[in-house]
Amino acid sequence: MGLTPRRILNTGWALFLVLSWTTMLWGAGPTSEGAGIATTGSQPVQINADRLEYQQDREVYLADGNVIVVNGDQRLTADHMTVHPLTGLVQATGNVHLTGPTSEVWGDQLELDINTEAGVVTNGRVHFRQTNTYATGRLMQRFSEDHYRIKEGTFTNCDAKDGETPAWRFTFDDLDLDASDSVAMRGTWFCVLDKPLIPFPTLTYPISYRKSGFLIPQPAYDNRFGIGYRQGYFWAINHSQDLLVTPNYYSKLGYGADLQYRYWLNKQARGEWFLSVLNQQELPNVAGVSPDSADAQRVRALVSGSHVQQVNADLRVSAQAFLVSDPDYLQQLSNSGVLRALPSGESNLLATNRLGNGNLFFLGRYLQPLQSGGSDTFQSLPELGYSLADVSAFGTPLLTGLDTSMVHWYREEGFQFTRAHVMPELSARPWNLGHVLGMTPRARFLEAYYTRGITDETPFDRQTFWGSIDMTSRLSRRYGLEGGQSLLHVLEPKVVYEYVPASPQSQIPQIDGIDDLPKKNLLTYSLHSRLLETKSSGNAFNWLDLTLAQSYHVGAVQTMARDFEPGAIPIYGTTTQPLTPAMTPIQGTRLSDIWVRGLIGNTTPEYIPGYSPLTIDTLSRQYSSLTQYVIVDAFLDPYRGNLTQFNTDWRVQQSNAWYLEIGQRYATGGNRPRRGDIWNPISFNEVYAPTPEVQFVTATGAVRLPYGMTVGGRAYYDVKNNRSPEYDLVGLYQNPCKCWSLGFYYLQFPDRFNAMVVLSLTGIGWTESFGTAVMRQILTPITIGERGLPWGAVGGPYGRPTPMVSPTGTSDR
Repeated sequence: MGLTPRRILNTGWALFLVLSWTTMLWGAGPTSEGAGIATTGSQPVQINADRLEYQQDREVYLADGNVIVVNGDQRLTADHMTVHPLTGLVQATGNVHLTGPTSEVWGDQLELDINTEAGVVTNGRVHFRQTNTYATGRLMQRFSEDHYRIKEGTFTNCDAKDGETPAWRFTFDDLDLDASDSVAMRGTWFCVLDKPLIPFPTLTYPISYRKSGFLIPQPAYDNRFGIGYRQGYFWAINHSQDLLVTPNYYSKLGYGADLQYRYWLNKQARGEWFLSVLNQQELPNVAGVSPDSADAQRVRALVSGSHVQQVNADLRVSAQAFLVSDPDYLQQLSNSGVLRALPSGESNLLATNRLGNGNLFFLGRYLQPLQSGGSDTFQSLPELGYSLADVSAFGTPLLTGLDTSMVHWYREEGFQFTRAHVMPELSARPWNLGHVLGMTPRARFLEAYYTRGITDETPFDRQTFWGSIDMTSRLSRRYGLEGGQSLLHVLEPKVVYEYVPASPQSQIPQIDGIDDLPKKNLLTYSLHSRLLETKSSGNAFNWLDLTLAQSYHVGAVQTMARDFEPGAIPIYGTTTQPLTPAMTPIQGTRLSDIWVRGLIGNTTPEYIPGYSPLTIDTLSRQYSSLTQYVIVDAFLDPYRGNLTQFNTDWRVQQSNAWYLEIGQRYATGGNRPRRGDIWNPISFNEVYAPTPEVQFVTATGAVRLPYGMTVGGRAYYDVKNNRSPEYDLVGLYQNPCKCWSLGFYYLQFPDRFNAMVVLSLTGIGWTESFGTAVMRQILTPITIGERGLPWGAVGGPYGRPTPMVSPTGTSDR
């Protein structure tokens, strides 16, 4: 039975038979516009072909010429197609193309069981969209849409047009590919531009986001520790827990392992813990370590982590830990300047319970001395406290608050003491004077009880109060611009008067802000000015944010100041645990330095997705606008008219093309203003003792170059002492389709350097270390959201947002 070319079957008994059988095979559905058979609960089926024939004796349907079969989200095309309705077998030949929700298949021939989705493809290839995975093979056995067994073929995550050679791929004799799980290969070669480089008799690795398997090896070199090697094993315990075990070895130091455990048990409980253990065989070659030390062979370790538990709607518990086996651990072994400079490591446990009015908290804390401190360092037994903020007093305009706590301070050497304090607060809602000026009075009363003083073991109490009144106004004006845009200028002047009477400050062990409350008779003014641009799209950009502030001593001026010079001896206590700060005489002034802080410019760059310059000219002419801003933080001496401190951070960025950030720190030798206290964060009641002059410069930048290169660097320079404590150089090459990248970093410290090459194969993994983190910091501003980077980036390995660990089992690893 023949039909006219390019006509969709839609009439007669033959149509009924063909569509009935095809509907049974492909899943019938409700009738839609076009050919189809209506069957409740399924999708409509359409068949389009130049010629369709039914052979009754064989019970076979033959379709020839541009055959198209569509069933919901499934689409099969071929030159010829044979349908066996009794067995559910479909045989397609010539330009076969099968499209599904997650993958596509091409081949010369396809035999497919519609009922089970199993089949065989001859000379075929398959593409999984989510992971950009391509596989080809002489013979492909299909178990489901996501699972294939392939003979004699290739595998890659690279983009490559038909006929082009991908940047890298694996060739294999046998492959088992499960897009939702892993890939396993035998008789494998890793090829670059189809040139075999590395053989792998067998190779298995996870292809989904969170599957167990070995990570990419991480060879390294460090001039202190020698040649190193790291390779981790990632164990996806379940959808919400994983463990990364990374053995490591350094030829001039020793061997050990890192363990990182992450969990997200539910929306109420999550955490992450890290353990690093080193079996040290040789002394580290760093400054301050004598080669004659007797403790060369020893076990050293670091533990850090956090846990958060929302027990119920009101009770929240969080814990943090940071412990090392010895105080010199970070100074000798860490490449991070921030960690090496830590004075102590803190571990704590905090529980907060929300009540009808206010919050009850329980805090346990332990400080491990690193750079300073020792057996005489104060530790705190669990602290119990309660806070209440701005509750209306019996429906009146008055507002009440309360802050109270009790804590016991102890130490191995020296006296211990207990402190309890109660600090009620009374304030009023703002009084509006003529809708122009708002005035708010506040008062806080502090009653603190100490079981002993610094020199006297007799218990005593301290009473003081803080009274203030602030007057604030807000002026604004909007200026219309072309294109529906506008400028909004907001001006907020403020004046605050504060008074705190003198109390026995010198007899109190000064541990935290509750103990450090000097007298105050101060008038502070500030002026806050903002200039906002409103776009027609509704977006707003802050072009100017400027604050000026200064304080005036209404009463007596300061005559003694804290001395933070190294080795300064306090009146009581030791240099590692002063009970009162070391003091030095100064000549105070009534007017404080004028504080100026300004943000000028737009801080939000506009990124161009997929931007990759091909020539140097592209960098200068493709984008006409720049994103640039400067942050200024300075103090001006009103008596001498000179800047006592002047700090700036200037940044300019051209979309994804390049950026440059320069920071500068300058302070003259002399007094340093103290910014704020627990009463008022913007007030300048005291100054610290004179310190030497500081001149420091930092610079960070990166630029995209032709041919997929991105380079960047960061440098620190001490102008005063004419030395550079650190500079970092990084480089990154990405091939055009970003299916692989090769990075390099060189980190120079005063007593050490670290250099290494890092690699990323998209969909397989990347190397990662401390140097990789530096690369990420420097290059992220112009590579954010891209795929194929040698680090876990925002956007994930394929350019999509992925959380670290979630209940659904996704991860950025």
